Amino acid sequence: MTVASNKLRSASSSIPSDERTFETIFLEHYAQVYGVLFRLVGDRAEAEDLTLETFWRLWERAPHTAEHLGGWLYRVATRLGYNALRAAKRRANYEVEAGRYVLEHDSPPDPAHEVERRDERARVREVLRRMRPREAQLLILRHSGLAYKEIAAALGVAPGSIGTLLARAEKEFEKLYAYTEGG
Repeated sequence: MTVASNKLRSASSSIPSDERTFETIFLEHYAQVYGVLFRLVGDRAEAEDLTLETFWRLWERAPHTAEHLGGWLYRVATRLGYNALRAAKRRANYEVEAGRYVLEHDSPPDPAHEVERRDERARVREVLRRMRPREAQLLILRHSGLAYKEIAAALGVAPGSIGTLLARAEKEFEKLYAYTEGG
């Protein structure tokens, strides 16, 4: 039997939550728990984190008796280690799938296309600046996905008039846009 286990057993059959006893258990079992976890996960930082998590669980939810405390610690540690390995495997699978998706669906950005998009946005902003504020707001709100009712509430107009106002604003936008295209 270990010194900490004897000390705990002599105190009572349950593990007290005082810091001195916990520190004794920690110092006595740390190296072995860390060793088990390092061999299991193969990463020093991960093993350190899992070892600390094991002792945190001892502090939070200690077993009712000090009997087989080492076994309890190793069981908790190995379960945490296996959970970490499963999580790493899932994460690797997700990353592979995400990479595969990007390769299949996304092409690298074309610099010429990006310049055209930037110029197009600047042109649209210029046209919106030339429009009356209410018409510009109307187009921006509709383009943002708002329903007629929401646009009406935002602009303080009757919901039944939004369709007509929107048609006029679009016509004005197209006229100004065509004008800026010509020079």
